[in-house]
Amino acid sequence: MTWIRSQKPRVVLGLLFTLAILYFVTNRLLALAVLAAGWSLLFSPLAASELVAFVIAALFFLFQNYVVLKSGLFEFRDKDILLMPYYEPLLWGFYFLSMKRFISGNEKDGVVVDRKSIAGVLVTSVVFSLFTSSSRAILIGTACSTAFLFVLFHTRLDLYYALYALALGIVIEFFGVSTGLWSYPAPDILGIPYWFATMWISVGLLGRRLLIPGSEWLAERVLRQRA
Repeated sequence: MTWIRSQKPRVVLGLLFTLAILYFVTNRLLALAVLAAGWSLLFSPLAASELVAFVIAALFFLFQNYVVLKSGLFEFRDKDILLMPYYEPLLWGFYFLSMKRFISGNEKDGVVVDRKSIAGVLVTSVVFSLFTSSSRAILIGTACSTAFLFVLFHTRLDLYYALYALALGIVIEFFGVSTGLWSYPAPDILGIPYWFATMWISVGLLGRRLLIPGSEWLAERVLRQRA
């Protein structure tokens, strides 16, 4: 089983495990518990920075999703907390963890949070909060904000993160709409709007440039204070 020591097989197994639990476990609190336990075992040992990134991602998307859900751009079948199922925020923690493990493994790639990172997340958050009047409006808005992100971030690893996030998004979105876990009122192709692509690409770029390095900095700061 030495192959499982590689991060890429772990990520693939983690994704298959996650989709299987969402499909077969109908009790959403139980699904949440099983997912959390399975991810902990599969990705063990988790670095402190990975735990920080997981929590930050879950909290951020708990409220970011709510803004978009409230506008009616998409809808979950099950509405347990802020119009979404219990496990939804934790899924975003897993998405970022899988992204980091698949591309960078356990290594740091030297990226730090800077003014460009802050500008990128501010522009993206404003677009996803304000351009929600229609699917067309958010497509135009997010196309512009994603282009802005590529102007700021366009190294080879940036492109890897963007492409990984887009590929992951394709899998997640098609799985979600095909199983009825969520739906879009104005889909463009196979039940999904075109703006899903710009959203997931933004997730990849901001994950590398803000969430991951920011979590590493915060974890190191906390550990130094405890030492």
